[in-house]
Amino acid sequence: MAWPRIARSSLKQSGRAIGNYITDKGILGEGASASKCYLSTLRNATESGNLKYLSNLRNIDYASFGSRGMRVTPQCQSPAEMVLEESDSEHENTRIPGLEATKPGEKPRVVVLGTGWAACRFLKGLDTKTYDVVCISPRNHMVFTPLLASTCVGTLEFRSVAEPVGRIQSALSTDPNSYFYLASCTGADIDKHEVYCETVGNVGLPNEPYRFKVAYDKLVIAAGAEPLTFNIKGVKEHAFFLREVNHAQEIRKKLLLNLMLSENPGISEEEKKRLLHCVVIGGGPTGVEFSGELSDFIMKDVRERYSHVKDDIRVTLIEANEILSSFDIGLRQYATKHLTKCGVRLMRGVVKEVHSNKLVLSDGTDVPYGLLVWSTGVGPSQFVKSLDLPKAPGGRIGVDEWLRVPSVDDVYALGDCAGFLEQTGKQVLPALAQVAEREGKYLVELFNRIGKQNGGKAFSAKDIPLGEPFVYKHLGSMATVGRYKALVDLRNAKDGKGISHAGFVSWFIWRSAYLTRVISWRNRFYVAVNWATTFVFGRDNSRIG
Repeated sequence: MAWPRIARSSLKQSGRAIGNYITDKGILGEGASASKCYLSTLRNATESGNLKYLSNLRNIDYASFGSRGMRVTPQCQSPAEMVLEESDSEHENTRIPGLEATKPGEKPRVVVLGTGWAACRFLKGLDTKTYDVVCISPRNHMVFTPLLASTCVGTLEFRSVAEPVGRIQSALSTDPNSYFYLASCTGADIDKHEVYCETVGNVGLPNEPYRFKVAYDKLVIAAGAEPLTFNIKGVKEHAFFLREVNHAQEIRKKLLLNLMLSENPGISEEEKKRLLHCVVIGGGPTGVEFSGELSDFIMKDVRERYSHVKDDIRVTLIEANEILSSFDIGLRQYATKHLTKCGVRLMRGVVKEVHSNKLVLSDGTDVPYGLLVWSTGVGPSQFVKSLDLPKAPGGRIGVDEWLRVPSVDDVYALGDCAGFLEQTGKQVLPALAQVAEREGKYLVELFNRIGKQNGGKAFSAKDIPLGEPFVYKHLGSMATVGRYKALVDLRNAKDGKGISHAGFVSWFIWRSAYLTRVISWRNRFYVAVNWATTFVFGRDNSRIG
């Protein structure tokens, strides 16, 4: 390409010579004011010796230019941007490798962003005789989130809750035109029917970060959500979240590290108590289940294997309101009484800021901690916020009754990243696994139906009837609270009527239900064996890594 040579040769000249050269070649384009602006920038840079940005021209993000439908305003741009825009804009598409649009006679291509509950339920049922499918996600597996808390303390192994996406949809591994890409989607051009991606991590590819594009006929956005921190200072730096397998691994390593460090000679009593204080923020199902698993671990395993510090380890659950607010009031009271009996301290409070070894509540109370787990719900990710699409209340991608994104063609959204628009008259559904799974099941049936009517290609489904709109019916909620006790709330709504039960029978129902919901027979076997092994031999306390 011409522009790197121009940049390198220009470095050898004075500021005036650079300006004359570029003006002579017509790179700056028309307009005296623009020319003055760019010449001033170049001359100032050369006279001050500040040529760092010119030496880094090859690091420019090509994908942020024309291929995403973005336009540069006629303001004072850097010379690198101007050279790019004028000399190479006609070659923009050749710079980014990727999958081009499907041709006539080829199967339509469905691009799925994400590997969560919604995306994987959609992938599992998609008719690959009708569609080619491309899945793009920064992880190559689905996480069975209801059992994730159990992996933090060794009740289950990590692989028991991770299902490879290639097993969920075998076409991703076997079909010649279906692919899984380990990458994050960074943008989309709705008019061109393209998404733009960036590979995960520094993996040694020729260009870092490595970028590519994928053209689609139908786009399904199921990119999930991010933990809510409410912009509280220090949360991202010092707290652990519990959304992914790697989060559970880090929590486990930190917990076992603190247990072992606390036994070292010379550790003061105050420091020992801080190291062994586990604080959980958020009284929803995840926070309560993690607290219950942690209390189980302490009562059964820590007291036996860490006898020197067994009386110092404790768990505190902090919630601004009531724990398990979506459950029946009787179940909430049962959970409060049971957790307290198991040694979990319940606190009412709002976190003001978080430091490396303590957190501060809004009333000024300092709470020292050795392990801090943050579980206060989820909100829209930065990727979802960046998309120029209609938004539902709360910032999610807005969808209609058929999970389509209105005002754009061939784009659908579901799961935690999507919500009904206000004009639909429907409330935004909670970020639950069963909601996402039900939406994935509905959408894949819709796709298979329109695919059989030749509506799979881009712009071809406008006149095809979509059938009944999506309707969500709540099947109930379950949560374990430790020591063979659980809660089962089968009401179809928060204020509705239905069966609610707590105790050992509920714990048995909880385990049975989730064992049957684990996606593959392989993982069901893993889970059953892990439960049996833990019951007989206790939890493993090896710290690896």
